[in-house]
Amino acid sequence: APFLQRLAGDFPLRPALAGHLVPQNVNLWMGNNRDGASSGLHHDYHDNLYLVLRGTKKFRVYAPQDAPRVYTRGALARIHPNG
Repeated sequence: APFLQRLAGDFPLRPALAGHLVPQNVNLWMGNNRDGASSGLHHDYHDNLYLVLRGTKKFRVYAPQDAPRVYTRGALARIHPNG
């Protein structure tokens, strides 16, 4: 997308912070909601590096052994030991 291409110099695909790690996916999420917004309970398949430019973000992180005690849509097919 042209908009993302203009940001390429500001957001390197391999940030120095990552060292020798090579990112497999790069996503940019933007929002502007005075009342707050929620992404809902979900599972990310990749590790994350999260950056908040302005405001705050709260995370609730659950251990894999808590999975049977959360309400899901559908049945849990598999729970990996590392989440």
